[in-house]
Amino acid sequence: MNRFTRTTVLAVTLALVVVTASCGSSDEAADDTTSTDAAAPTTTSSGTTSSEATDTDTDTDTDSPGATDVAVASLFVDGALTADPSVVACTLETGTETTCFQFEVSSLVDSVDTDGPYCPDTVDDVGGIWVWDGEDPGLYALDADFWAKMEAQGYEFVDADGNITVTDPGGGGGAGSGGTANSCLEATADGSFHLQVLIPTQPEVLDEPVELSTISQVGLALDGVTIFGDAPSVADRGGLPALDACGGHIDPSGYYHWHFGAESIQTNLDEAGTGLTCEVDQDVEALLGFSYDGYGIYGPEENGEVPTDLDECSGHVADTDEFGEIYHYHYSYESPNLPGCRVGASATGALTSPDNQAASLLGGDGAGGGPPPGGGG
Repeated sequence: MNRFTRTTVLAVTLALVVVTASCGSSDEAADDTTSTDAAAPTTTSSGTTSSEATDTDTDTDTDSPGATDVAVASLFVDGALTADPSVVACTLETGTETTCFQFEVSSLVDSVDTDGPYCPDTVDDVGGIWVWDGEDPGLYALDADFWAKMEAQGYEFVDADGNITVTDPGGGGGAGSGGTANSCLEATADGSFHLQVLIPTQPEVLDEPVELSTISQVGLALDGVTIFGDAPSVADRGGLPALDACGGHIDPSGYYHWHFGAESIQTNLDEAGTGLTCEVDQDVEALLGFSYDGYGIYGPEENGEVPTDLDECSGHVADTDEFGEIYHYHYSYESPNLPGCRVGASATGALTSPDNQAASLLGGDGAGGGPPPGGGG
């Protein structure tokens, strides 16, 4: 897909309806929320705008999603959000002043088991998983075979008695130092604080996609867990920050986050022969989260198969149950399985903590940061 075509199809914008605590009627909700201009042209699957559609296309709903009266809070898993979503003033990385949805979540969400296992104690135990990027790369369970592979490649994670060297990179109270060489890293959990996420109410397409590389901020899952790009390489950082079987772990600051799309990871685990099971319900087609640019992220399949028209960021324009015909991303069956780039602008201070200024918010604007600009908290 060339840049002109991509820019055209990305003219479809995401606008959701904020749910008030009273959950009023749809007419009342429409009066109190921000939505996309219904007159704006939108793109059909054939690439034509709605104003160009023929009479035979009138049965296809390609209106902007703001007209569908989708309730933001209802999209999230029960218990994922610690406050009702709100619309706040925000500034995008491009300098555009606009509005964003503000979501608040706990550092350890109630909707997900954040207890691991991560690092095993000995070579006879089985811990979580790791995507190894050295010799013989791939997805592995942290078991005896994996540690033997590491020893053969010159790493010394295991002592003479078969014990794994396990190090807490942050102790749950600070940013941490990135780990210790030849250690399996397992941070202490801290559920005492909150994170706030800003998602643009209307995406703004960038001239060029932004790469989502190591520990880049990717988005927010509907279970309330923040999503980051690849975990740090052992070769680059020395330590191995173990993931649980669903692809998440504890940040050195104490909060839990994803490095995988957990809802389709079981396919990856099975194909890699790990013998592990992710207890998160698997759904390979559902809406699973939102990118920081405002576009939805769905499972790897659509209508029973992997789409064949995805762009370089694993996205395309296609029909969705929630928003109709609109641009959105898909997870993949690679390991890790996240989109490799984003096409839209994120908000400045897209991820902050209102009550933990020491939180290490990876890939963002630095530690802490307090409430986002214009945020209500």
